[in-house]
Amino acid sequence: MRKYPLSLLKDKNIVTFFDFWGKTRRGEKDGGDDYHLLCWHSLDVAAMGYLMVKRNCFGLADYFRQLGISDKEQAAQFFAWLLCWHDIGKFARSFQQLYLPPELKIQEGARKNYEKISHSTLGYWLWNHYLSECQELLPSSSLSPRKLRRVIEMWMPVTTGHHGRPPDRMDELDNFLPEDKAAARDFLLEIKPLFPLIEIPAFWDDDEGIELIKHLSWYISATVVLADWTGSSTRFFPRVAHPMDIKGYWQKTLIQAQNALTVFPLKAKVAPFNGINTLFPFIENPTPLQQKVLDLDISQQGPQLFILEDVTGAGKTEAALILAHRLIAAGKAQGLFFGLPTMATANAMYDRLVKTWLAFYSPESRPSLVLAHSARTLMDRFNESLWSGDLVGSEEPDEQTFSQGCAAWFADSNKKALLAEIGVGTLDQAMMAVMPFKHNNLRLLGLSNKILLADEIHACDAYMSCILEGLIERQARGGNSVILLSATLSQQQRDKLVAAFARGTEGQQEAPFLEKDDYPWLTHVTKSDVNSHRVATRKDVERSVSVGWLHSEQECIARIESAVSQGKCIAWIRNSVDDAIKVHRQLLARGVIPASSLSLFHSRFAFSDRQRIETETLARFG
Repeated sequence: MRKYPLSLLKDKNIVTFFDFWGKTRRGEKDGGDDYHLLCWHSLDVAAMGYLMVKRNCFGLADYFRQLGISDKEQAAQFFAWLLCWHDIGKFARSFQQLYLPPELKIQEGARKNYEKISHSTLGYWLWNHYLSECQELLPSSSLSPRKLRRVIEMWMPVTTGHHGRPPDRMDELDNFLPEDKAAARDFLLEIKPLFPLIEIPAFWDDDEGIELIKHLSWYISATVVLADWTGSSTRFFPRVAHPMDIKGYWQKTLIQAQNALTVFPLKAKVAPFNGINTLFPFIENPTPLQQKVLDLDISQQGPQLFILEDVTGAGKTEAALILAHRLIAAGKAQGLFFGLPTMATANAMYDRLVKTWLAFYSPESRPSLVLAHSARTLMDRFNESLWSGDLVGSEEPDEQTFSQGCAAWFADSNKKALLAEIGVGTLDQAMMAVMPFKHNNLRLLGLSNKILLADEIHACDAYMSCILEGLIERQARGGNSVILLSATLSQQQRDKLVAAFARGTEGQQEAPFLEKDDYPWLTHVTKSDVNSHRVATRKDVERSVSVGWLHSEQECIARIESAVSQGKCIAWIRNSVDDAIKVHRQLLARGVIPASSLSLFHSRFAFSDRQRIETETLARFG
């Protein structure tokens, strides 16, 4: 191992890894020195990852257990070693010249114009074109050197691509000088003895291991992001600009990481399911659908899909929550995300869950209920906070949009909602987990070990239905259950939903064909079977609806004026905002209905006005 004696550190002509910065003050008044050495930041993040595995934060130790590393210490050392590589792209001269402190040996005269490339891509390039050939840097394994390099190459995008998207693969770069590459190599050689227990499993190179790494890397890469964000907080890791002993700093940063780990919420203890009245004291007699989910056999291993179709007023929401609590209490999930089609319906569901959600967990736990949609910060009713507000993430001078995205993570709840035990929001917040959005891996991590509960799925158009099917497939592949609610579905819609789940479980189920009178209906799908249940309709919601036809706007206006004159409420739902505004103006101009009795409600209002009108509309129409 190459050592750096004091005389070498003082030699202005020799560059060592102590001459590379990783973080700067960037406007902060506090937080330590003016900059943080790259070697220290790398170890800060590694310490976070080490303890995250030891504490099994976000199921991280469970993922490594699936990968054949059941010993937590060994898994923690591997993850910490991997995180030491996460910022190796910052050794590039193109990155270092973004800030040139006089104390370091890389000076202003060395500046030149480089192609603008993120340090994530630079790090991945450095592995592919230099470090992969340095056999002395790699952990021990029974695999041949060639196979070992092939295995480690699978992990490099996981660690270098820690800013929400994979690094690009590039062939020719001149962003590194020879001394930059040597410094990166020397640092990685210096930290290797800190992790003596690492042993790369041989099966990682066979087909099963490769597929398993590909699957679990989505979740593990999200924990890399979280380790980097917390490891970048000067609240816990003040900037240090001077060299010291590597082993001594490692012990120091492990203590700091113990404190930083407190920003992650503790896993809440699940309460047993003690009957329907624990969740809903107001229910004296369960509806037929609610009784069906109380009696349903959910003991099968693996993920399960439930499709509940019933009329409005049949208690579908309560039935879904009863079913979710039974699954959670049986150890088949740790929480749930409740997705709805609109912000208005999400807000209403949040208000309903506020009265119920604590019954899912034991009284001594501190679970979280979070609302997620694009305007939730304007909701007075929402004041939950999951993360410490001073964790603003990992700002990077070569990642211009990253600080905004990172700050948004800690400032709003849209991604946090998926990590909280109970999340409520618009369904698109979950759909983004299977779409090419930045940090979609964080959303996937949030949905892991959770029930996806989607309401009003009949409202999905063809485009959203395709995304929903992809999300269901992904949830099933991850071993997670799904509950879908709808007033009714066509046979084709049901077929596609069941087929998506079957793809995720690698099963061969087909949706049952329903006769026209088979309604209401409950479909229950497991990896090996599909069961369909005819459900009775509650008498007080059983009704026949006659449909009449009006063929002109004037007929509609006349019908509205007649209904209001009789003291009735009536709603006219238009196809577009412009259509709604036009007819509202017509009714005002006619003067038959007082302005105080006319209400216009659409999505273009300022949010404060929209909230007010939404409240009035719900009070008037229910």
